[in-house]
Amino acid sequence: MEGQIGNTLKSLCVPYQRDIQPADYEIIVIDNGSPHPLADAQWKHGDNIHYHYILPAQANGNPGVAINRAVAGARGRIVCLMIDGARMVTPGVLHWGLRLSAAGPRTVVEVRGWHLGPKMQMISVMEGYSSAAEHELLQSIDWPNSGYRLFEIGVPAQSSNNGFLGKSTETTCAFMSREMFQEIGGFDERYAQAGGGLANFDFFWRATTAADTVFTMLGEGTFHQIHGGASTGLAAEERRAKFREWRKEYERLSRYFENRPPPYEPVLAGHVPVECRRWLGANEGIVEGDDALRAKDEKEELTPPRRRV
Repeated sequence: MEGQIGNTLKSLCVPYQRDIQPADYEIIVIDNGSPHPLADAQWKHGDNIHYHYILPAQANGNPGVAINRAVAGARGRIVCLMIDGARMVTPGVLHWGLRLSAAGPRTVVEVRGWHLGPKMQMISVMEGYSSAAEHELLQSIDWPNSGYRLFEIGVPAQSSNNGFLGKSTETTCAFMSREMFQEIGGFDERYAQAGGGLANFDFFWRATTAADTVFTMLGEGTFHQIHGGASTGLAAEERRAKFREWRKEYERLSRYFENRPPPYEPVLAGHVPVECRRWLGANEGIVEGDDALRAKDEKEELTPPRRRV
């Protein structure tokens, strides 16, 4: 994942990130059990990046444990939580995250997730989509010089299947106060499935139901890079079997799994870059064939059926 992590960190640094200064924030990278540490050139993209390597024997398969560790060592009043090191962001995420978080101490700001490529990666990988193809896509939009053009080469993830509209089932980039993170107990470290299973799903449920205000960040997004993740590299039957394991653990540790997003009312706030206008309508531009991702058992779905408008 060296290249993907490098892209993620570049996307979090100035000058790619706009309307913010390096002194305004710090980036804490927890390398959670890689076979060997990253070379300096792969992560030293800014003086405000702090890299921590955890030996494989000391690492926990639940990345929420690493996030809790990062927050414990963070200095900022506001924390931005990214559970996946392969998630690039658009150029205004940090500016808008801080701006919206200032609304109050019990505010959550969620950033919608997208997949790079012509289809959701659970489909596109099975059809031959690869890191090489993704590299060509990024070159075609002159990334990182044109960050918002990521919206031209991606599609919404399952959790964001309505684009910017409606509710989400989870986020891989969230802002909140340190105090609120600690109050809700951070990530549940009892989740033991590789990749954390549904630990992120559980955290989002608890955070949004505890918040006074939940902002959905308009005009920005996180973009998943292909890297052989916990679910995107699995065939449909394998993914359904894996989800049954995740659901069983979720119901044992958290609550009955309901086939719907948490009961929060999102407030849409932000801006509208030209490049993302096509996604303002629910499901605008969703490719054919995405219905193949749905499990045969409706209860196994992470998201409700798609609505077309």
